[in-house]
Amino acid sequence: MNYDKNNFDTPEFRELLKKYEQASAMNMSIYLGIDEFAEILSYYLYQDKTEKAEEVLDMAKALHPTADECIKMEARLLLGNNEPQKAFDLLSKAKYSDSETSILIAESLLGLKNFKAAHDIAISLIEKAQMDDGDIYEALEILLDCGSALEALFICETSLARFPDRRNLLEIKAECFIELQRIDEAIDIYNRLLDENPYSTFYWEQLGHIYYMVKRYGKAIECFEFESTINDEIEYARMMLAYCCYFAGDYKRSAETFQWFAGKYPESVMPRFYIALSLYHQNRPEDALNAFKEIIDIAPEGTIEMMLARINKAMLLDLMGKGNRGDETIAMAIMMHPDNMKQLLLHETHLYELRDKENLTFSDMNILEQKEWTIKEEMYEWGVHLAEHNHLKLALRVFKHIRSMFKDTTEVDAYIAYIIWNTGEKENAMPAIESAVNGKSCLLFKLFGMAYSSNITPEEFYRNALANSK
Repeated sequence: MNYDKNNFDTPEFRELLKKYEQASAMNMSIYLGIDEFAEILSYYLYQDKTEKAEEVLDMAKALHPTADECIKMEARLLLGNNEPQKAFDLLSKAKYSDSETSILIAESLLGLKNFKAAHDIAISLIEKAQMDDGDIYEALEILLDCGSALEALFICETSLARFPDRRNLLEIKAECFIELQRIDEAIDIYNRLLDENPYSTFYWEQLGHIYYMVKRYGKAIECFEFESTINDEIEYARMMLAYCCYFAGDYKRSAETFQWFAGKYPESVMPRFYIALSLYHQNRPEDALNAFKEIIDIAPEGTIEMMLARINKAMLLDLMGKGNRGDETIAMAIMMHPDNMKQLLLHETHLYELRDKENLTFSDMNILEQKEWTIKEEMYEWGVHLAEHNHLKLALRVFKHIRSMFKDTTEVDAYIAYIIWNTGEKENAMPAIESAVNGKSCLLFKLFGMAYSSNITPEEFYRNALANSK
């Protein structure tokens, strides 16, 4: 695999890709060398077009059935499809052990979360590699993916002291800075690289993504517009423009761009999700509700996409005075929830915004990656979000569902007491008040707008809360 992503911008590669795509569009066979097929497959995987990459692999196998490179191409495709175990098993059966295979094995181990083994392979490759070898750069990428950004940065800086003009080392150094959230230093490197190569879509894309991750959406839009001007066929740039416009508040342009993706990829949930959100932000709640209903019709069951669509639908129904229907939708979201609900932790906005690896910001990642979150913690944050936006009856269903998951129910009961109290059933709040008071919950007092008192009895708390509400 060619490590240098800028290779995809060269006239030679663009001509090769054009020849292949013309032949493919006319269902004609085309004879290419195995390395050319490998390069095209790498390009499609870089663009997240795994179906097209699979077509390339099939053609390569037909023309070069005994080539070792076919095994590596298949492994790359399996990794692109998030099947690291299959890739590892395939590579383990191979009868050769060149450095490229070792890199692919390390990438498979990363997918299997065996970071130590992947790290050891990367270090071994770096120790053996010459500076002119592409292996060293891919091995440094593996170190980054292992979470060893400081180690990778040290190797880059040591090597740059000897070879200060090595562009690939500068690229890796910039990625190290991004991982370490040393943003200004990463931006400086990409600006330097763009001074030397102003038509590099890869550099504009990297710089745009940095600005996106620190929420400087105007600068990010400028970068992705430059990338699209250089090559308007790059869908990634168009997609990131749509995200940037949405988060910058240009909902009309964002929706128009996502509509293009929805038309081209009708089964994809992500563009439809942001069209629905854009409609909501344009004060069109009924249209947004219908858009979320359409998402629910196509989203796979048991996914975070389906769950967030149901939650947003329920909140919109509640806003429209259709709380009973919203409660039914929340019940379905609870019953069919996925195993991974970390996105419930990201609730800065009223309606939930669907996330994937491309549209996370640093602030998002700092929340998601700060610890191993449990299902009860994720659902607790969901209940908090609903309560904070005054969807009290929806929140009550969530808190009642998760109460049995907690050994100490104090904070859950604080919310249950608050919700029951504020939905007109004050006398029924007493059991939850008693649990929260006896559990020394400061949260209970905060929710009721009262000063904390460590020695108060549940009965005294009830009387004081009743007096405050008059």
